[in-house]
Amino acid sequence: MSELSAEQLAQRIHECDLMPIKELESTFRLAGGRGRASFNDFIMKLLEQEKLTNWQISRLTDGHRRGYFYGEWKVLYLIGAGTFARVYRAVHRRSGEVKAVKVLRQRYSTDNDTREQFLREARMVMKLRHPNIVPIYEVEEDKNRIYMVMDFVEGQNLREYVKAHQGLPYMTALNIIRDIAAGLKYAAEHNITHRDMKLSNVLLSSKGQAKLVDFGLATVSGTGDDEKGGPRSIDYAGLERITGVRRNDKRSDLFFVGCMLYHLVSGVPPLEETRERMKRLSAGRYQDIRPITSLIPDLPHRIVILINHMMEIDASKRVQTPALMLQEIESVIKAIKGGDTKKYDEKMSEQDAQSYATKFSEADEGVGKTILVIESNVKVQDSLRERLKSIGYRVLITSDPIRGLSRFEDLDEADDCPADCVIFGCIGLGKQALTSFGGFAEGDYTSKIPAILIVPENLEMFVKPKWLKGHRQQFGMPLKVKRLQKTLRKLLKLDDPNRQRPAKEQGPIIVNDPVVDTDLEKDDD
Repeated sequence: MSELSAEQLAQRIHECDLMPIKELESTFRLAGGRGRASFNDFIMKLLEQEKLTNWQISRLTDGHRRGYFYGEWKVLYLIGAGTFARVYRAVHRRSGEVKAVKVLRQRYSTDNDTREQFLREARMVMKLRHPNIVPIYEVEEDKNRIYMVMDFVEGQNLREYVKAHQGLPYMTALNIIRDIAAGLKYAAEHNITHRDMKLSNVLLSSKGQAKLVDFGLATVSGTGDDEKGGPRSIDYAGLERITGVRRNDKRSDLFFVGCMLYHLVSGVPPLEETRERMKRLSAGRYQDIRPITSLIPDLPHRIVILINHMMEIDASKRVQTPALMLQEIESVIKAIKGGDTKKYDEKMSEQDAQSYATKFSEADEGVGKTILVIESNVKVQDSLRERLKSIGYRVLITSDPIRGLSRFEDLDEADDCPADCVIFGCIGLGKQALTSFGGFAEGDYTSKIPAILIVPENLEMFVKPKWLKGHRQQFGMPLKVKRLQKTLRKLLKLDDPNRQRPAKEQGPIIVNDPVVDTDLEKDDD
């Protein structure tokens, strides 16, 4: 930045039509005069007089010549960037009115499908006028860049708000969700479903009013959209696949609003947050959601029932329409205001937690855990592989102890562990496995990793007591697989009811329709 002079910056400002010559000369005088003003002093006066913003100055100094105007709207700064578009705060050149301008990214300017999707959002929302939906006023094209103009909401998106405040008071959360439901109800009356309900697509004004935004994946019933569907988010695709409903089911919005309420009151997302496509599409992500009562045992009974009804995995048992959802929310708010804050039954809460824990069935108990088996006996290898894989573990097998333990070389506390537990078998390897187990038990890094030694009776005398601690166990022969399974559960803490279940590994999932990851991405266009 220091390589640029004040004169050169002024020239760029003029060329980009951001300030007239008269105002530039006035700023130079305040900064010490043309030819004498330093670069930093010139910038300081531009900012003090509110002639330019930091965002504009940063782009100018980086050499950007375009992107400061869209039609009559002058961009002040970037608000947010998503997969397909950026959103800016902008001011009208003549009226001085401040709005938000959403601009399709340059890389999609020649993509007809994406352009049509962008225009479709504008056309749908332009006819909606509701206090809980951010209105769109115009959609235009400037130098092959399509943009839409909407209200600028002074505040922040709901995701940022929850991140800053963690769990919200439940009445605050209910009022926010009521606003969301009211917006969805109004949209539904115009045959529009949102199709991308999540915290980042709700803006919270400085007065605490929630407003829906980003209808880019919305569908309009009665036009064919709800049958053939446009692109849908990965989360919606995952939900609709495992629930067996047709794509673009109108009740999917309601499930994700339930997820939002869960997140608002607990501060914890009910669905595992990940960018991995397969995990986001996995059935377990939706079926094994932790009961809200295990996080907030004293949550009022009515709120628990409301959340459970909205997040019911069986779509036929879920709340069926935005209008009915709004009625339920308002009923809960009215009851709580009237003093009905009876806590959720403690026994029911315990039952929920126990039910959640039992979902770690034997078939899936090892999901997300890796076992390394070091053994040369093929029969033992096959037996361990078959049994451990059948209960969900990822199994790595080697007959070479040196090769197996090389995985743990040069690792420190910050590195991912190559295996959650190592099983050393002496049946085929004999004393070689014993020596390896001893070195593993005494290593600076490996001594903390759970390990199991399988040793025949004739070698038990060579096992040193110091090698065996709580997280290192010895097994004799014949090997009792049930006992091994139970020991692994204990060593890896699989019986912990608070354990977050990872998504089960699956084969490739073939997606025959466009699925869009609508999370924010780096602003690199």
